Amino acid sequence: MSENVANRALKARAKAAADRIQQDINNTKVIRNSVVHSNDFLHLAESDDMSINNLPSGNISVPLSFWLKNKQAVLDRDGPVAVQIASNEMPEILADDLPDIEIIVLPFVNFVDGRSYSHAHKLRLRYAFKGEIRAVGDVNFDQLDFLKRAGFDAFELRENADYDTALRAFSEFSEVYQPAADDRHLIFSRRRKVH
Repeated sequence: MSENVANRALKARAKAAADRIQQDINNTKVIRNSVVHSNDFLHLAESDDMSINNLPSGNISVPLSFWLKNKQAVLDRDGPVAVQIASNEMPEILADDLPDIEIIVLPFVNFVDGRSYSHAHKLRLRYAFKGEIRAVGDVNFDQLDFLKRAGFDAFELRENADYDTALRAFSEFSEVYQPAADDRHLIFSRRRKVH
């Protein structure tokens, strides 16, 4: 990857391997429901020495593989339960666990990879997930409105992003053309009513 990638904590692995968090991420801000909030979440990178005994205290998100091996121990911790799903992992794996999970974290290693959009859409529509779906990593202003439409409701932006400016992204488009996980009416449906 080039040196100008904004969030160096996320890196693509070799082809055919998952794009996932490679270094712990601890952003100080998050946009949740179109409002900037202080953020106290630590997103843990997957590692061979990660165990339930050496997890840091506080609010954390854990990789899907760690969740699958340590589900009950993670549930027994204080604080919200947050699980990361890498772009090449399938949300179907969590279908039976979703009632126990409060936050799904979908990492964006590269903004051109759209698989996490599909994951969010599927979680909202197929699995009726009511918890928070959070985008983390290479998340840009231009993506925010459609990420929200796809089912995301929380966003940790790229390093040095202007969060107050980013809020404008949610009001830039007054009309929508594509169906999505949100309840916005398509412009075509309004045209039919007029004619």
